[in-house]
Amino acid sequence: MLTRTQSPATNTRLMVILCIAAIALTYWQHRAHNAGQQSFPERLAKRIVWPLQAAATSTFAWTHDVCVSLTHARSLVEENRKLKEEISRLEADKVTLNEYFLENKDLKQKLGLVVSGEVKGVAARVISHATSPGGPILTIQSLDGRDLEVGNTVRTQRGLLGRIISAQKSIGEVMLVTHADHAVAGVVQRSRDQAMVHPISPIRSGQPLLEVARLRGQADIQVGDLILTSSLSDVYPPNIPIGTVIRVQTAPASSRTFRALIKPAADLRNITYVLVLRSAK
Repeated sequence: MLTRTQSPATNTRLMVILCIAAIALTYWQHRAHNAGQQSFPERLAKRIVWPLQAAATSTFAWTHDVCVSLTHARSLVEENRKLKEEISRLEADKVTLNEYFLENKDLKQKLGLVVSGEVKGVAARVISHATSPGGPILTIQSLDGRDLEVGNTVRTQRGLLGRIISAQKSIGEVMLVTHADHAVAGVVQRSRDQAMVHPISPIRSGQPLLEVARLRGQADIQVGDLILTSSLSDVYPPNIPIGTVIRVQTAPASSRTFRALIKPAADLRNITYVLVLRSAK
């Protein structure tokens, strides 16, 4: 079967026609631009081609996003799983920290003393009471298992309780300020007079009391004065409350003070938690 082919003359005429059309369209466009307008073919092309181009671009972008999402779907699932595990871990940590906070708050309330950066101590709990010939002895145990040392100062929020006289790892025995063998160098907070503070036998006083029987110089001590540990003490750190003066006795023919009764600052009859100071001299 024979096929009809275009002759060279036909191809030449087609090329000439296309060139003439291109020249005409170009002239038309330049003339319209010089007049500040757009030619009709240009307006027609924009109305037909540009929407098709925008649709094709949007379709390509959407297709690209879908392909990328499908490609990374597995990694996204794995990342989402890790994020959920991290959230669960953080929630567990939050619950644990809240428990620690409540426990610490409860301990501070029981201990009655906030340990600041200036005072380093070990929280301890009283585990037993004992009686010795000189007075009561407490046995305490550190709450965090840290070792206690002989000579460590023991106090409560209100004031001085005593010192550790024997220790075995986290357990120690405490001699109270009211023990017959105890004595502490004190100072009157108001007047800064120095004094030695000794216990009074409960048989004599009916309650655990202390007394100041030796004063240096012309002593100035009054009812209501607060007695603190002195910087002259080689046993306790300074400025820990020992007690408050509740009675002052003077010689009949002199105003010179020779004896003052002191109520201990610490509640010696109700001790559960204490603070062991490791900064004792």
